[in-house]
Amino acid sequence: VEMFRKLTTLGLALLLLFCADGVGAEQWVAVKRVNDGDTVTLAAGRLVRYIGVNAPEINHERNTAEPFGFDARSRNIELIGPRRIRLEFDIERFDDYGRTIAYVFLPDSSMVNEKLLQSGAAHCLYRMPNVKHEARLLKAQREAMQERRGMWREWREKEGRYVGNRNSRRFHAAACPEVKRISPKNRVVFSKRWDAFWAGYSPARECLSASAIPSK
Repeated sequence: VEMFRKLTTLGLALLLLFCADGVGAEQWVAVKRVNDGDTVTLAAGRLVRYIGVNAPEINHERNTAEPFGFDARSRNIELIGPRRIRLEFDIERFDDYGRTIAYVFLPDSSMVNEKLLQSGAAHCLYRMPNVKHEARLLKAQREAMQERRGMWREWREKEGRYVGNRNSRRFHAAACPEVKRISPKNRVVFSKRWDAFWAGYSPARECLSASAIPSK
């Protein structure tokens, strides 16, 4: 009886682990709408934010669209289309906004997160502890940078000095007040925004926002 109880408890724990929030590790889900370049709404109504990538924003509420924002959404629509997708999770299941966060895979086993980076529709967004595919995603971004695809096509470097945080992998304009909050041992200096992106850093919105991405 005791053994049966333990096995039952273990079985329930595994069921909860793989079916939490109604999505199992190998379960395919239907997409209702592509919201923007890195977010979709499932048929069940839940929002899914792609792990490891950040696409330029489209206009919403009082915010204007960032350069390449609608291009990124178009690329996401092209990839997702009417297809069903498979969600693969990392350490965390949700972000600070309550959205499900995941790596998104298509029926041919290709990863949408990676394809967006390869086409220059997004850039890497490092966020601990969800870094299972960090190296793979950074490789995809560097490929797009080398081939000058998407947002990297007509790159125009802005003169300046930039300071990155080794812990968060965010970089700031050197004059940004937030730089003072970075511990000296965690600071890394870049002379170009390009170098910061190449190293896998992303712009800190406190002082760079869309200005870190070149306009068309």
